[in-house]
Amino acid sequence: MSERLLLRAVKGEKATIVVLRGKNLMKVPTLVRKLYHLKTLDLMSNHISKLCPEFCSLTQLKKLNLGKNKLEEVPEELMYLKNLEILHLFKNLIKSFSPKSFDGLENLNILNMNHNMLKTIPPEIDRLQNLRKLSLNNNQLTGIPKELCILPYLSEIQLNYNQIVSVPEEFQTMKNLQKLSLARNLIEVFPVVLCSLSNLKILDIAGNLIQLLPRKIRRMKLGEFYCEENPFLKRLPIFVEERLQVLPLKEIAARFIMNELNEDDPLYQLTVARFPKILEILANDKECMLCGKYVLSSGIAGVIFLPPMKNWKTSAEIKELPHETVICSPSCFKERTPDIFQLQKV
Repeated sequence: MSERLLLRAVKGEKATIVVLRGKNLMKVPTLVRKLYHLKTLDLMSNHISKLCPEFCSLTQLKKLNLGKNKLEEVPEELMYLKNLEILHLFKNLIKSFSPKSFDGLENLNILNMNHNMLKTIPPEIDRLQNLRKLSLNNNQLTGIPKELCILPYLSEIQLNYNQIVSVPEEFQTMKNLQKLSLARNLIEVFPVVLCSLSNLKILDIAGNLIQLLPRKIRRMKLGEFYCEENPFLKRLPIFVEERLQVLPLKEIAARFIMNELNEDDPLYQLTVARFPKILEILANDKECMLCGKYVLSSGIAGVIFLPPMKNWKTSAEIKELPHETVICSPSCFKERTPDIFQLQKV
């Protein structure tokens, strides 16, 4: 049956496009081994659970659509498709990857694996060195492998409707990333590492568990920012306990260094050269929201409610968002505006 359908779909062995959608195919016709010139093969909406060995002949194939089939594993036979650029595996039953499935896909640009049953992404994904767009919506992923961050041309990642709780620090290397969708996951703390992505234009974190945004987010050059359906903090009056602030010696010294010295100061350079761990400590510095002086770890944790950036496209119902901030001392906190509150300790 499948062989006859294939014969009808092609016109000789020099065919470049074959479309066999919704033909109730249980397997890929073995006659594909003769289609040396094939560029596009569309087998969407069938019942295919495995690929035939004859797939190794399709070395000129550029686009393969196996969406809406019965695959339970990313097939090993894909390794032979050296020129494949677009691969659709959406709406299958995929739970795992064959160890060699990515070996020959160095030219793959687009990978769509939406609506499967994946719980992890294998580290071997770093072999897809030309990947531009990755879509893994509606899976069961709990994390993002750091190997994904090695892919130099990746510009779009879609990970909506998973169970992801965090974003790896290695994301800071993804300088070409332009669109990131993490909607409807389990992220509780906004990934500050995303603030360092200068080319990121679209960010979707809607429907997570985020309560507070970092102040650094306002430095991002976003065009679109979607954050609705998060349990953001609301405006609640919080009174500060009047007490004398006693700073530890480490905090006093750090504040002095950060406020009085700059990176060009010879004393600063000499100290950092002798004690490089200082850089790790100073990397956590924050500026007082009110006076602008530096704070290391001791300070009053606060929240300021600000409207979304004017040049960001956001959901219409978003009028203001809570941003984390810090105030250096109780005396400074007394001078706050009505938009600033202290974070209540739980």
